[in-house]
Amino acid sequence: MSNIRNAFKNGKAFIPFITCGDPDLQTTAECVREAVRNGADLIELGIPFSDPTAEGPVIQGANIRALQGGVNTDKIFEFVRELRKDVFVPMVFMTYANVVFSYGAEKFISTCKEIGIDGLVIPDIPFEEKEEFQPYCKKYGIDLISFIAPTSENRIAMIAKEAEGFIYIVSSLGVTGTRRTLSEPNTLVVSLTEIQRQPFCISA
Repeated sequence: MSNIRNAFKNGKAFIPFITCGDPDLQTTAECVREAVRNGADLIELGIPFSDPTAEGPVIQGANIRALQGGVNTDKIFEFVRELRKDVFVPMVFMTYANVVFSYGAEKFISTCKEIGIDGLVIPDIPFEEKEEFQPYCKKYGIDLISFIAPTSENRIAMIAKEAEGFIYIVSSLGVTGTRRTLSEPNTLVVSLTEIQRQPFCISA
């Protein structure tokens, strides 16, 4: 069982998302520690990217502020290395493929292992293209989190069968954020049979 799976050992997990460096890394560290003190089972850390296509205005704004403040991947790696001195819950990075590619996929993933990151959430990598990163994730013991979305349709069981860590279920089409209504054709209904009773996280 991976460290991420341990977060779900009681059946449910509280997973806060925090953008690294908004407004600065010191504040991010305070937020992470406070989240853990208040029961967070797993922390999802966002690495800022200039074009976060899956995000709504709130997280886009957080990315822009973090980048304008000078945050970059190396600074975030050092930040996590310090954080791991007293934060022991599982942590995953949420970022975009270009961030990993530009850093060098193996270098990025091996550094994740070194600093104590347990998994990667990369929303712009389709399931069929995960081989870009999967070999390195397996080599260094990092869970590459799979997505199930309204467009997954008859691929749900296949994705669930190969899932690692937990399944990220995207409940509706569009970017993250609040909604006033959900139109039925664009929402996702998944049975426990389809996801093989894997741990999962639901995103709005």
